[in-house]
Amino acid sequence: MADLRKRVIGVSLLLLSLLVVVVSAYVYETGNISVTQTVQNIATLTVQNSALGNIEEGQTIGYAKGNLSSLGSILNLTTTKNNVYLHLDSNVNLLSSYYSTYTITVKYAVALSGHTVGETAKTITLASPDPTALTLEIAGDWRFDFEITTTALSVSADQPTTVTIVVTAEST
Repeated sequence: MADLRKRVIGVSLLLLSLLVVVVSAYVYETGNISVTQTVQNIATLTVQNSALGNIEEGQTIGYAKGNLSSLGSILNLTTTKNNVYLHLDSNVNLLSSYYSTYTITVKYAVALSGHTVGETAKTITLASPDPTALTLEIAGDWRFDFEITTTALSVSADQPTTVTIVVTAEST
């Protein structure tokens, strides 16, 4: 009986030590994994057909700050950290039944971190309404112009359209 009791105690201590090792490993791993980031909603931009005027079937029109001043410095933000990721998520893909082309070119309006004014930062299209994140390499005041090119398809009646772009930023 004493021999059986020693075996049970031995097995219990062995299992307890294994449990301690497993719990320690789990606590160590979860304690070392700490990924933090802040996602901030910078703006929701809406470009409505009233701002762009009318377009005829088959017509292609380009809009830039030269002929539509509201597209100049349309997106402005100040970052306080380096390497902030700017996300531009749009609903432009929903307009594919009205346009064969709907391209929004996002260009730098202020030259920071080796960029030049007028350089293309990102392009939003019918096929790619949510492009990959734009990296803002250094802290500072960032400004972007928009240029829009549209080509209308045939429709049976006037079709008012609106594009919404949700702008968010995250830091790592």
